Amino acid sequence: MPGKSHGKHVHVLIVSSWRSGSSFLGSIFNNHPDVFYMFEPGNPVWMKLLHETAEHLHYPLRDLLHSLFNCDVSPLHSYLPQGGQKMSDFKFFAESRALCSPPACQHSRMTSSYNRHICSLGCRHNPLKNIENVCRNHSHMAIKTVRILDLKVLIPLLQDPKLDLRIVHLVRDPRAVVSSRQYFTLIDDDRIVYRDGISDQGRNKNKTPNATEVMAKICRSQVSMHEEGRGSTNFPLGRYMLVRLEDLAWDPLSNVDKVFSFVGLTMTPEIRHWVHNITHHEIASEPGGFMSYSKEAKNVMDHWRKRLDFSIVKEIQSVCQEAMDMFGYLPVESEADLKDLNLDIVSVRKRKKTHR
Repeated sequence: MPGKSHGKHVHVLIVSSWRSGSSFLGSIFNNHPDVFYMFEPGNPVWMKLLHETAEHLHYPLRDLLHSLFNCDVSPLHSYLPQGGQKMSDFKFFAESRALCSPPACQHSRMTSSYNRHICSLGCRHNPLKNIENVCRNHSHMAIKTVRILDLKVLIPLLQDPKLDLRIVHLVRDPRAVVSSRQYFTLIDDDRIVYRDGISDQGRNKNKTPNATEVMAKICRSQVSMHEEGRGSTNFPLGRYMLVRLEDLAWDPLSNVDKVFSFVGLTMTPEIRHWVHNITHHEIASEPGGFMSYSKEAKNVMDHWRKRLDFSIVKEIQSVCQEAMDMFGYLPVESEADLKDLNLDIVSVRKRKKTHR
């Protein structure tokens, strides 16, 4: 069990988009003993305010993040069912190892190993307020979200002297994102993302956009976030880092080392072993687990090329050209190139700085 932190806490925000690997990166933080991790606290905000735009929802989400980074859960009560009194009212509580371990949960079935399924059953009736004490007993708090599309809204958090906020911006090849999105239902989220500039006019307020329409906006947001984080004077030095999912998959230990160094964490032998196993082996997922990360990571990165139609690839390359150029994703010119897995379509990262 981590000892109570002395000195200033470090606050880590993983920002990304849907189906881009943020749950995987979050799980790496979640398994570090010095980290208290929260999975998508912005989800209940969006689900409570379904008819708003993503731009309007930035502000209640930012305020919630500010409170959570200060170990204050009181704003969550406004968004959770039954006023958010029990841990189970927060949908993703079992994604946090710290909330599934003593002293946060003393259930008899909980062991020294982290098990989401047992936690979801055995710890669900614990008070939501437990989050506050658990949060204070860790040197680092990490939150992952796919619901920030503009880093400028986070400037007040960067300027707060009580916070030491580090932003880890995770991106993935947009063509791979589109392929992965085909297997998940994201209707409510997509409507909120797409609604910008439409709902105010009262037209197509509940239209379900297609993948190309959603990805066009997501790609624009990823570009603007990188430009803001890397080049804006609003961002103090040492507060922004870009990470590509492909780099994590190809060289996980080296890149996790870089991320940990950026946020002031030390790679432990246990974490090193866990990261290697989860990116190099097929490990059976636990019963009822929310997600399974254990696969041969290098191979997974190319699966989309076997599944996605070339016509869709051409559309995404067109609407996401700026993002692809910025992050080093190379276009394919034919069906044959798409299916030729010997053809490398992810460039070596450019030598420009990815953090500041």
